[in-house]
Amino acid sequence: MQQPTIAAKAATPAGTPGLADLRAFITAAELRSFAAAAKVLHLSVPAFSRRISTLEARLGVRLFDRTTRSMELTLLGRRFLREITTVVETLDRSVLGLRDAAHLEAGDVTVACVFSAVHHFLPPVIGSYRERHPNVVVRIIEQGADGVFASVKHGEADFGINYIGMQEPDVTFTALLKEPYVLACRADHALSARRTVRWDELAAWDQVRVSNASRNRVLIDQALAELPALPRPVCEVRHVSTLIGLVEAGLGVAIVPQLTVPRRPASVLGIPLVPPVTRTIGLIQRAGRTLSPAAAAFATLLVEASRPSGRRRRA
Repeated sequence: MQQPTIAAKAATPAGTPGLADLRAFITAAELRSFAAAAKVLHLSVPAFSRRISTLEARLGVRLFDRTTRSMELTLLGRRFLREITTVVETLDRSVLGLRDAAHLEAGDVTVACVFSAVHHFLPPVIGSYRERHPNVVVRIIEQGADGVFASVKHGEADFGINYIGMQEPDVTFTALLKEPYVLACRADHALSARRTVRWDELAAWDQVRVSNASRNRVLIDQALAELPALPRPVCEVRHVSTLIGLVEAGLGVAIVPQLTVPRRPASVLGIPLVPPVTRTIGLIQRAGRTLSPAAAAFATLLVEASRPSGRRRRA
């Protein structure tokens, strides 16, 4: 048996019209003239007529009643026009939207970010991004570490800024910076003039701290593991960013990531702890998934801004 040729394999199946045939039909129906439609589509009249005849043959119906002087849609032709026009217009909008998104003339990017890093990373990057791509919408999802990880893993966010995920097989982790933990205290506190504070000195002061629900608690407990147990805290909260308000209210001191401490001048200061304990904040995205052009451009700016030269320019 003779094998089908490549051309035969690629041909449009019988009964399934091609997009070019549908556009020809819609144009002829709107202009009510084969000659005018052929001119719009840059075809000869005979070529255009063959296209309509091919479409009618594939559909198995006559779409136009044609004479030497007039051309009118048949009843089935009018019905087909109503139905197919919406389909082709929707396809055109989809193609146009995809092209705009590819050239960053439209679209959106969604970033999930841990609370403590939102103000440090995102405002300057969003500003630069908006200057380059003013028609792209940036959406921010502020969550705890586990929430950020879940948003990325389940596709709710294009990528995330997080301090967990480095060892997870389902995501890729690109380090942005190492952030030390510091002791947050009021500006009028007895420790506020110190250059550093030792971990073993913390037992002398009332503390507010994050609960076991916070991933930060794991890192803090590891740093305190070799020290005598600290007194019970005055208060526990779930999110580390809440601690700053409690410290400001005079309830105690707190161990917090450096990024959560307000910039000076402020009523709450961050004193370096020794020996230092750090966490690595990075960009996480689903492994094996390609970012959209809008998300890829934002991620590139974010990585550039996190480098030492980018941080100096931003400062």
